[in-house]
Formats: sequence, C-alpha cells, structure tokens
Amino acid sequence: MSTEELINNLLYEEESTTLDFKSEQYKFVKAQDRDKSELLKDILAFVNSWRRTDAYILIGVAEVKGGKSLIKGIDDDLDDAQLQQFVQSKINAPIHFSYQTIEQEGKKIGVITIPVQTRPIYLKKNFANLVANTVYVRRGSSTTIALPDEIAKMGSSDTKEIKKSPKLNTFIVSGEHDEKQLNCIEQTIILAKIPKGNDFPKYGDHEYPHLMSSSFFNKNNSKYYSEFSEYFRQMNSFFALRIGIKNDGNLVARDVKAYIDFQGLPKGSLIFHERDTPERPNTVSEISILRSLDYSNNLNRNYVLEIKEIPNGYRAIFNFGKLQPKDTKICLEHLCLKITDSCQPSVNVTIFSDDLESPDKSILKINVCTEEKEFSINQIMQLSE
Repeated sequence: MSTEELINNLLYEEESTTLDFKSEQYKFVKAQDRDKSELLKDILAFVNSWRRTDAYILIGVAEVKGGKSLIKGIDDDLDDAQLQQFVQSKINAPIHFSYQTIEQEGKKIGVITIPVQTRPIYLKKNFANLVANTVYVRRGSSTTIALPDEIAKMGSSDTKEIKKSPKLNTFIVSGEHDEKQLNCIEQTIILAKIPKGNDFPKYGDHEYPHLMSSSFFNKNNSKYYSEFSEYFRQMNSFFALRIGIKNDGNLVARDVKAYIDFQGLPKGSLIFHERDTPERPNTVSEISILRSLDYSNNLNRNYVLEIKEIPNGYRAIFNFGKLQPKDTKICLEHLCLKITDSCQPSVNVTIFSDDLESPDKSILKINVCTEEKEFSINQIMQLSE
C-alpha cells in the first residue's frame, strides 16, 4: 500500500492506541522545554502502548468522529534528524520512529511513524513536566502513566506475543477456478441502446412463429421480445464480482467481518445483491409466474452478504466467521455493481475481528469504463433465441 493510500485510510479512523491527530504542528524549533515535552511524551506513549501494528501521528489533521478527518495542512516543517537527536538523548534506550512530510489533497501534513518495538521506554532525567523513570503509555485516545503490573509484562516476552496475530487481507476473486486473488480490476460496461418496446413484433405472430404452442396451459408471452430487450439492457448495465479474505497471520481470527464502502459513484449507480438481478423473461406466460414463486422462496435464505446505503455511496458487509491461520474463505454470493459512467470509485475496506486490536484498513481498486452500443430489433431477437 502506498503512503497516500495509507493516509487516506487513516483519515476514516478515530484516535486510538495506534493513531493520533494534531491539527497544528508541534512547537519544536526555538521552543520552550514545556512545548517540546508534548512531542516527547506523545512519542513515548505510543512506543509503550499495547498494540500489534505501527502507530501514526498525523500533524495538520483535525479529527472528525464518525467521518473523514479534515486535512488542514501545516506551514512549517520539522527535521527528522533533529527530532531523532532530541528524543534519543532523553531516554533509557534507543527507539525507532520517523518523521516525514507528505502532500495530501493539495496540502502538506506531517507523519510520525512508530513501529512496534521493545518496551518499556522512559526518561533518564526529568524534562519540563515529564518525570524520569516513569512509563507513559497510550490508552485509547489519551496518554497516562503505566501501572506496575503493566510494566512487568513489557519486554521481550511481550514483543513475541505482539508478533503473534491474525493478518487479514481481502481480495477480488478471479479466474476460472477462483485461483486469482486481485486487489485491482478493470471492467467494461456496455450501455445498450435498444429500440422501444412497441417497435418489437409480438412473440408467436405468424410472421415470427418461434416455438408456437397450441397448449391451453402454455400461452405464448406476446411481449417476450420487448421484455427480453429490457432484460438484455439491464444485464449489460452491471457486472458481478465475489470477495474473499485470507488470514496470513499465525493466530486464529474469530467473527471476521469485512465492510467495503463504495463512494464516488456516478449519479444513478447502484450496488446490489445477486438475488436482486433481473429474471430472464419466458416465452410462455405461466412459466414466468412459477419462476417468480420459486424466486420469492429464496428470500428466506440466510445470506452472508448484506448491502446498505451510506452517505454518498453503499456499504457491502461480508460475514466470514472464523479464519484459521493461513486459511482462505471466498463468499459464494455475488456483489453487483451497476455503474452509469466511466469512473474509479473509492473502495475502502475495513476488517473487524475479535482478535484484532484495531480494525485493519485497505483499499481495492476498480477501474470502470462504459461504452455505448446500439442494438437493432433483429439483433435483440437473435440474442433472445
């Protein structure tokens, strides 16, 4: 995942043991010790926090709970070498962290990255209002002082436990035998232009005696051609895909759910379940009625895939249950995307599990190209046979 994609994912998260937002740059250059201590304390707290993944401090970003955080940007920058010298000179053992500046949405933001590492880390001497030999730790969205029993559990044994965790990744299923696992696909949709329904001949007329039946119970569906033309148009207006998930970690993942948010879709686009795809019309009227009855019975099934409307888009929720280490599951139900114009929609994935300390974030890429194509009456009739 690129840095830009990572930051975009983090903007949808809330502050936690792995993430903090700072709307303004830290006061560091020519600043008082009390101002510098804020930066030092935040870094120490994340180093000592109980987590399984990298932690990030995004500078120049204002948190928006329940939505995408706001990028305000920063005017002044910090020097990574100066930060390293300052922090490392104050603590009991060297730590790993980095500072970089990136551009996001046309604005400059600062990013401090803090990997998982050996703990505890603390100050050798008092600094401003920070106390020596005190272990500061991040809990949720706040910083506090670690308790003695917490400190006792930190160290090499704790580091080994942190490395043991599920590692969940979603993918788009592809291939004749579902053998391909993709995070990016390209799809072409045909926007079919068809004649008006009244322009089609009636099915079963003597000029078009296809499958004429004299049975009283099997009456011809006179509107078959016009109904098929609309069915054909709708079936070409969307594409279907399936989603899978893999546990590349070394710990079981229980109650795994994947939320996939589709946003930035062209006006008139829809995301829907395969059960809502149109039914092919029949040449015989009564058979259509029977098929509809059979279809209604399918509504009583228990589906793994659920689709909801969200602001500016749709959310597909997949319930995968339990995944053993190195296990892969594929949802057998298709997700259908009706797209009205060429686009590259935003497809953000959030994975939840009882065994994840915080939800995993990732991105799937779908490039859609639409193509208008006109079909004649004869072409539609030939396709209907």
